[in-house]
Amino acid sequence: MTTDSDSQRASHASRPRMIRLGAGFLALNLFVVIMAAVSARNSLRNHQDRAIATAQNLSLVLDHYVADTLGKADLAVSAVKDEVERRLADPKANTPDLDAFIQRQHARVPSLLALRAANAEGVIDHGSGQEAKTRVSSADREHFIRLRDDPAAGVVVSKPLVGRLTGSWVVIVARRLEHPDHRFAGMAIGVIALGDLQKAFSALDVGPRGSVALRDLELGLVARHPEPVPAGTAVGSQVVSQEFRAFTQSGSQAGTFRALTPFDHVQRTFSVRKVQGWPYYLVVGLAEQDYLKGWWREVYQEFGEVALFLCLTLVVFLLLRRTWLRQQAAQERLERLLAEVKTLGGMLPICSHCKKIRDDKGYWNQIEAYLNEHTEAEFTHGICPDCAKEVFPRSGKHTTL
Repeated sequence: MTTDSDSQRASHASRPRMIRLGAGFLALNLFVVIMAAVSARNSLRNHQDRAIATAQNLSLVLDHYVADTLGKADLAVSAVKDEVERRLADPKANTPDLDAFIQRQHARVPSLLALRAANAEGVIDHGSGQEAKTRVSSADREHFIRLRDDPAAGVVVSKPLVGRLTGSWVVIVARRLEHPDHRFAGMAIGVIALGDLQKAFSALDVGPRGSVALRDLELGLVARHPEPVPAGTAVGSQVVSQEFRAFTQSGSQAGTFRALTPFDHVQRTFSVRKVQGWPYYLVVGLAEQDYLKGWWREVYQEFGEVALFLCLTLVVFLLLRRTWLRQQAAQERLERLLAEVKTLGGMLPICSHCKKIRDDKGYWNQIEAYLNEHTEAEFTHGICPDCAKEVFPRSGKHTTL
């Protein structure tokens, strides 16, 4: 005979299966979340690696551009130097007009703003470009003083300065002029407009918050796109990140690093190169906010899908649990009914005369009441033929009612 303790034991025995099922759902969800996190991390590294490669490629392109611009300027300056020194060596030679010669050389190097020559006193007396005939003195300029005092200076590149003839920010490429006895005779100079460099920088696609900068070896700012402050006011500024300063101190010719730009407080990935043969650093920075925009979209999409998966698995688990609980309740009801049926199938104390049944408490109950209480049977009343003969002897109809 099945008892309540047997039913409870069966219920307890089935609970570990539900616990294992819940643990399985939990493990599956954890696995999906971990895989999504690993995928997002790998995608982040890919975006960062692509940003580094892009910055390196752009810095290499600019390296060639700046070196080519300075190299062509030096070739033009060297041509003027050779022509002036040839004239100084043979003043009686039949020589063409020096200004016309300089203008022809300038035409071959359109990246130059002007090409000029200055005498030993620093006065510009020949040249091309804007206000070519205006005589101004450069005797107080740092590059003139260096060329005058150092015969072995070679090519000299000035700090950014405001041109006295142009009124704009320029860089000077200059060489020393000498008499045949090596006395100082002046200088030949090529003028490069910083605005042209910034225009070239702005043509590169570094993103809405990217930056391109040219700095000298003392880290002074020469040109930058975009301008960090009102035009020209940051030229010469040596405010740089600690990472950039550490790179220059390492002696490396090229490298990459991540840093917060002091000018605008934007986190960028930088590629830095020392311009080959020239005293400059090229710095190309790509803003993380720009190149990680696509990564953030991927993360939102992927974790949205993960959240949907978690919701679906939770719904499935709850449905399975509800079904299990219903089955457990149905199983318990069935077991109780079977127990009651088996109880009725045992020995029942019944009155031999009135047919009442004695219950477990000692009370005598009508058989209809007892069965109605212990089973789901319902009763209707009639009369059998034998009883009909006895109760209704004169009716003549002794059929079952």
